[in-house]
Amino acid sequence: MTDLRALFSSNEPIDTSEAFTNRERQWEPFATVLEEHLRHVTAPGFDAADLEAPRTNIVSFHGVGGVGKSTFLRKVEAALGGAGQRPAQWGEPVWGGHTLVPVRIDLARSAGTSFEGIVLTIRAALAAAVVRPLPAFDIALRRYWEVRHPGDPLESYLDRGGLAGRFGKGLPQQTQSALSDVAQALLLPGTVGSVVGQVTGALVGALRERRQTVRAMAGCARLAPLLEAEPGFEALSFYPHLLAWDGAAARGQQGHAGDPAGHLRGRRRPSPRLRAAAAACGVADARLPVRRQRPLPLAVG
Repeated sequence: MTDLRALFSSNEPIDTSEAFTNRERQWEPFATVLEEHLRHVTAPGFDAADLEAPRTNIVSFHGVGGVGKSTFLRKVEAALGGAGQRPAQWGEPVWGGHTLVPVRIDLARSAGTSFEGIVLTIRAALAAAVVRPLPAFDIALRRYWEVRHPGDPLESYLDRGGLAGRFGKGLPQQTQSALSDVAQALLLPGTVGSVVGQVTGALVGALRERRQTVRAMAGCARLAPLLEAEPGFEALSFYPHLLAWDGAAARGQQGHAGDPAGHLRGRRRPSPRLRAAAAACGVADARLPVRRQRPLPLAVG
């Protein structure tokens, strides 16, 4: 894809194959750090809910303006998204077996980018890759959205902001599915399933009472307090914790949370193909819900 900023910065013609210098010296340490990070977050003892464990998940590239930092990061994003986009000089990926979801957010070039927009961008990217609800986060997001944006459907916002065109329109359907699954698990009337406030209120009560009907999400100790908190920007700033918990749970590291009503539908032994996919994500022997769902990839922001 042509870099339009480079195209309009000079009268000289530009060839996209000449616009990027294969930066092996920058790629190699990044790939090494990424491999170590993946090994860490997929280890059996990893706990996404541990707030006191040290985090080493930031890599910084710096240099004078115009040296090629943004171009390099665009190439990294493409390389993580598919082997066909990786320069041959960079070699084979060291994280073979993992499915990554790269999300690049350019704060310098995206005027008016808000924290809300960043959170939605990451969740929309996962919606396109995972095609399944992330229930703890999705329910909190639905409640936040209805309070902070009354009369403005999430679908319309994603269309206006270009996220629907970039990642598809799966996010609104997945958040509604999470809401409906919880309403079903709590045996709420069908008409209540679309009323966010009533569903979240019933869910908080069930979590506080440790009912078996919500045992799939009972392991998320901070879900109930976040649902009870005023759904403002402060609460939103803590929602990524729910996203991390959902991801770890769906990979089998926190107990299964990808299907809040799943215990009502039973379990089956996964096929060899699904067991191999689960093993690649760090799960030794997964128990999957009856509904066929894709294993959750790892997001790289």
